[in-house]
Amino acid sequence: MRSQLRIADLKRGTKGPSRLMNVRVPTHVAEAVDRLSRQLDVSKTEVIVALLNEGLTMAAKAAGRRRK
Repeated sequence: MRSQLRIADLKRGTKGPSRLMNVRVPTHVAEAVDRLSRQLDVSKTEVIVALLNEGLTMAAKAAGRRRK
């Protein structure tokens, strides 16, 4: 399932249901995503989803540390 996609999964080509989202990002971020997608030979969408999932995981862990 794509909603569980992580950076380590990109070379395996995980696919699943998705929903369209239109966002604006700074040019340097878009260029970095483009470079990474070419390096890993995956789509930009997969890179974005993996990065978002990694960030959400880190945020959840940081929130858990603050609550204790």
